Amino acid sequence: MKKWIVTLILFNSTAQAFSNDWKNISTTVTLGYESRYILYGYDYGPDLYHADLLFWKPLSEKLSVWAGSWCGTQPSGDYNEIDLYAGFDYQLSKNFSAGLAYSLFNYLEVPYPSADRSHEFSGHFTYTAGPFSLSLKDLYDTEGEGHLTRAVASFDQPITDALSIGLSAEYGYSFDYYAVGNGPHHALCKLKLPWKISETFSLEPFIAHSLALDVLDSFEKNRTYGGVSLVASF
Repeated sequence: MKKWIVTLILFNSTAQAFSNDWKNISTTVTLGYESRYILYGYDYGPDLYHADLLFWKPLSEKLSVWAGSWCGTQPSGDYNEIDLYAGFDYQLSKNFSAGLAYSLFNYLEVPYPSADRSHEFSGHFTYTAGPFSLSLKDLYDTEGEGHLTRAVASFDQPITDALSIGLSAEYGYSFDYYAVGNGPHHALCKLKLPWKISETFSLEPFIAHSLALDVLDSFEKNRTYGGVSLVASF
């Protein structure tokens, strides 16, 4: 019952915020390919094609809301998913921010036993200083019936007017997240090179390495994978 109350509050607040002023909304459309679909250390197989539509709106100098949809598919036909998500972020001070989010995962086709949908509730606390940021994130998944806490460090820096570099590393710790017991879950290192093609379009290739730690290493493998996305911002 509590999850439905939180869900209704988030979606109601987001819908009201967007309906008040449609002129002050930023839109981002992403089309991408990844050589493997890897999420939080879990490997869902090769060749992921995905698309994302994101709306973002500032409500004040400190508060912003966002909502969107993500869909992914694999040529094998084993995996098809459509998600909806919404959330808000609040600037606590010059360097600190926090936020809450809700995601609805709709599993149209998956190669393992699963419910048709799952709900995810998440939050973050982030410190930013120039090109560096450090976030502490926690999520609860109703299908996994557990928490996954992640520490994420990132560095983003322009190289030229058109080319930038982004480095990130994350460490995940599981609290009964799709597995019984607590422990180190996964680690991830990622390098991306966003290239601004025009005022609207950018191309973002990346390469990443995922490590399966104590909770996952008995059934998941360490993987190196890559991909590219075309991003349009309006």
